Amino acid sequence: MAECVIAFLREKLTSFLNDENELLGGVDEKVEDMRAELERMAAFLVAAEAQEVTDPRLKVLVKQVRDVAYDSEDVLHEVIPLRTGRYQGKIRLCGFVHGVYLHIRNLKARHQLASEIQSIKSRVTSLEGYQRYCFPLSISEQGPNTNFNSRTLGDCRRTVHWSKDPNPVGIEVPKQQLIKWLVEGDSGVKTLSVVGPAGIGKTTLVREVYDDATVKKHFYNHAWLTVSQPFDLDELMKDMLQTLCSRMRAQDPQGIETTKTNGLKRKISEVLQQHRYVFVFDNVRNIDAWEGIKSVLPNNNNSRVMLTTCFSHIASTSSMETEGKVHTMKPLYQEDSWTLFCKKAFRGSYCPRYLEEVSQRILKRCCGLPLAIISIAGLLATKNQSRIEEWEMLHRCLGVELEGNDNLECLRKIFSYSYYDLPYHLKLCLLYLSIFPKDYTIERMRLLRLWIAEGFVQGRAEMTLEEVAEGYLNELVDKNLLHVPEKTEHGRLQTCQVHNLWGELISFKSREHEMVTVARGRDTLWPKKIRHLAVHNSLESLPESKYFNRLRSVLIFGRIGSLNQPLRSLLSSGKLIKVLDFRGAPWESIPEEVFELHHLKYLSMRETKLKKLPKSIGKLQNLETLDLKGTYVTQLPPEITRLHKLRHLLVYRYKILVGYISYDSVRGFKAPPTVGGLHCLQKLSYIEADHIGGGTSDIMVRKVGCLSQLRKLNIVRVRRGHGTALCSSLENLTNLRSLNITSIEPDEILDLDHPLSSASRYLQRLYLTGPLEHVPIWIASLNSLVRVVLRWSQLDDDPLQSLQALPCLEELHLLRAYKGDRLCFKAGGFERLKILWLITLEGLRWVVMEQGAVPCLQKMYYQNCRLVDKLPSGIQHLTNLGLLHLTDMPDQLIISLENREEGGGYAEIAHIRDVWTENYRGGSWTGHWIK
Repeated sequence: MAECVIAFLREKLTSFLNDENELLGGVDEKVEDMRAELERMAAFLVAAEAQEVTDPRLKVLVKQVRDVAYDSEDVLHEVIPLRTGRYQGKIRLCGFVHGVYLHIRNLKARHQLASEIQSIKSRVTSLEGYQRYCFPLSISEQGPNTNFNSRTLGDCRRTVHWSKDPNPVGIEVPKQQLIKWLVEGDSGVKTLSVVGPAGIGKTTLVREVYDDATVKKHFYNHAWLTVSQPFDLDELMKDMLQTLCSRMRAQDPQGIETTKTNGLKRKISEVLQQHRYVFVFDNVRNIDAWEGIKSVLPNNNNSRVMLTTCFSHIASTSSMETEGKVHTMKPLYQEDSWTLFCKKAFRGSYCPRYLEEVSQRILKRCCGLPLAIISIAGLLATKNQSRIEEWEMLHRCLGVELEGNDNLECLRKIFSYSYYDLPYHLKLCLLYLSIFPKDYTIERMRLLRLWIAEGFVQGRAEMTLEEVAEGYLNELVDKNLLHVPEKTEHGRLQTCQVHNLWGELISFKSREHEMVTVARGRDTLWPKKIRHLAVHNSLESLPESKYFNRLRSVLIFGRIGSLNQPLRSLLSSGKLIKVLDFRGAPWESIPEEVFELHHLKYLSMRETKLKKLPKSIGKLQNLETLDLKGTYVTQLPPEITRLHKLRHLLVYRYKILVGYISYDSVRGFKAPPTVGGLHCLQKLSYIEADHIGGGTSDIMVRKVGCLSQLRKLNIVRVRRGHGTALCSSLENLTNLRSLNITSIEPDEILDLDHPLSSASRYLQRLYLTGPLEHVPIWIASLNSLVRVVLRWSQLDDDPLQSLQALPCLEELHLLRAYKGDRLCFKAGGFERLKILWLITLEGLRWVVMEQGAVPCLQKMYYQNCRLVDKLPSGIQHLTNLGLLHLTDMPDQLIISLENREEGGGYAEIAHIRDVWTENYRGGSWTGHWIK
């Protein structure tokens, strides 16, 4: 992972060299030498990272070079802040004296830099015995990630998948579905893509389909081709020709080895003409490979192509282009997992009762991945069944077994292949996930901000760091290296997890790189240099402070006690710390030592008992994220405005609710009037608009207009008199993606009906809470809006008429938003609406959906609309409606829908897949499925 460090170093060294007038004589040359040396180290480490290093001598060298690179970064991090001073406080008095002081301090910094560089140079010299980093290490011209031993991997894949099992477990249903897709359908080539993470059984399933007698009989030509890495189209075509000729008992075409690309394509076309074929391309790993495959195959006679891949975008692209299908592999069900486990661990016999409990715990860690189950059960088959302690030991020390047990080599190889196939920046991001506990659900934005604060995200033109980081996350998900347990209604990733067993392998790699150290109490093995520390449940038994001199981050998970001296000592020693995440700690204050951490970029006290933010916060001038969500902080000190690099400011707390949402369900914070100076802010939640000037002043809403980089704004306690200034501020916020405005009281009108000539064309989510005289006219011009939420709007006029033409609107919530008795969705309106919520519309009696309205509606939620006794007229036209969710609706309506007799209401919902009804009564929710 040091190559990412080196990229940072080169950038910082360049900034030093560009500042020649400040450098001491001779230091610039040393810095230049250091930069050149770092480039040589980078080339070496890139090559080492691109392949599996097994030579113990080479492992030692890689570690030593990596240590030098890390220490070089530490030197610069210590020295750079001294150039310009750490504070930008009140230094107006004695300006001359202060200037002299800064000059002397800079001189000391230069001397320190020269000394540190010389020390590092000496260490580099000691490595030159290894022939200037050219110790036997092959560097392929194909790129940095193509040197993994694919021959060994291929042998491993064949061992796992192709040892023919007469009764494979858990694949009969998908097998029959795939066979049906293959043999049915119209003419032309169609592609069937099978996608899923490594080890889930893609190749096993496709092999079963390919070998099926029905498939063999249906297709004249058959070929199974494993796609080589790196991809070589000519070699693939030669393999294809040889396979086809072998099956046809024909000789290979003459001169095949010397034939060029176009000639090979012609020969394949000649062989395949007039005959139906089925080809399997196993392990397609890049889109170029698919493009090459597609260019070779003739489009005729109901032919079919099957491919297996770990990458979702390859599966979707290949199938979409040929109007084919995508089959996404799922983990085995519990019953099938247990059957497979017993089959391998007990040689087809039953599990002894005394081993059932520990076996189930071991099986749970396999997460339904067939490869993991087969490998681990195979290892257990070698254990003594009468010694339960051996099985308990394997469960407890599975990570250790994965590192070194030869019986699990295939599992390691499959993971390593996925790992070495990643670009460098994604390797770093993936290994960082070892900082989270097993099976931990990781919030998307938390992870993105952590990656950015750690320096893992490389800037790109025209993109924010958050957008780049989200791209990284999507890539890891696309490669099926992360599991996504929760998405938004629109399919956006909300949380992610690492599969349990993959987590063990990631942790192994992380330890190998000395990246993350996990403190688990007295049994923790402490490396000499701790860089990223995760504390799981215990702050006891921390080592002495010297271990933390190079510490970069501390994240706390689980039940942590009160602040203690070991933690304070840790914070005092870790002068290079950039990340502190104390989420959930039972602390009422921030440790004083935190405010001396001048490199700190990320500070989270989320869900702690913190009540007040001290003035010392102004010292943390590199801070980019301040997360105080769920705390008791309600006011920020003026010193907060010294944090000119702050990007995310989250200070709010939700009230505990029972039943329905209340009007004032969130408590925000009072900001100083100088908040407009935080020009880097991208997210601001939830700022109060009314606390200056007795609530009548519009200073705060005007200051918000200075934050031109804002992407997300949540503002509460807005008064009617703020309307003009607020709309004026919104005109300046042209980068907004999400806007949430709440008035101070349920009867305080939101005066937003002022023209916005430059309303943000990027705004995607709009939340308005409070009475409206009209739907603001400017909303109709927000062509990027995806979600609109109107709450307590109390409109007299049907709001649908103002919203129906929004071209991208997918989700609409109306909560106490309309006082009328009739809503009409007109034909042609809401063309992309997928989700509709109608909540507590107290006067509503009828909903009309004209034919052609809301054609894409998938989910409809009716809640607490007491006068509605029938479903919307026209609901039968909504052929895409899959869920109707009824909450606290009149009993008469529910009884009607449950009536399956002729003339009963059940006929109205016959086309809807799922219908659910629930009620809140007696302090709890009860519900049931109607269908």
